[in-house]
Amino acid sequence: MDVLTFDSENIEFYQLHPEYTPFIGADFDTHRILQIGESHYINQLYAPDAVDKYSLNYFCDNWWKSPCPDVTSDYGLSFNTRDVIEKYMQGNPADSVGIFNNVVKSFSKVVLRREIRSISADDKQLYRYFAFMNFYQMPAIYNAMNIWESMCKSAIKTGSIDDPYMAWNTLEAESVSVVDKVIEVLNPKYIVFTSVSASEAYKHGNGRYVKDSRVIYTSHPGYPYTWWKSMDRYNGKRAVDVFEEGLRKTYLT
Repeated sequence: MDVLTFDSENIEFYQLHPEYTPFIGADFDTHRILQIGESHYINQLYAPDAVDKYSLNYFCDNWWKSPCPDVTSDYGLSFNTRDVIEKYMQGNPADSVGIFNNVVKSFSKVVLRREIRSISADDKQLYRYFAFMNFYQMPAIYNAMNIWESMCKSAIKTGSIDDPYMAWNTLEAESVSVVDKVIEVLNPKYIVFTSVSASEAYKHGNGRYVKDSRVIYTSHPGYPYTWWKSMDRYNGKRAVDVFEEGLRKTYLT
């Protein structure tokens, strides 16, 4: 698939927020791997006594019906999916390179049969075999917070205690719908949710592909305690093992 063929006309949400359009690597068609992460964020720092320029109320009132040019102008690069991946592949510093480095290492080890110990600039180019999107189709309101926590913090500051629950229901439903449409368009061979939060929300929202044999669910690849630690939710396996077993099943059998 030519990366340029996946544009906003395929999915209505991307007509409003083209910055959320998935990254599709130049060689995606070779293995057709779709990685689904958790969420972007706006680089707005949380301060309990500060008046935020962008609150949960702002997103509830505007995000699902407007391009939100102000927030895009202020913070758009932090939630531009393609820009984030392209900067990673160019070797520029990134806050969470582990989310990409570690899946590249596993992909190279299992599919290409080449072990990578310390990832190089050339190794990062292997992400051209992947497509990537985040599950939540709205950024977290504060930097260094997950999206639910940032919703709650913003609601408390504005005195709108009930808003996070209503906003979350909308966010979950809209995100499931967009993810389902992306999967339909891309028709990946292997789909990995690399976020427990995203996995649970997709399941709770009854995503169309929840039980599809192409889909696996792991935790975040960016942290040792989520990627390399044995976890009960995976029957004592590590998330990296779950990911690599899925690769073997898909590409080596």
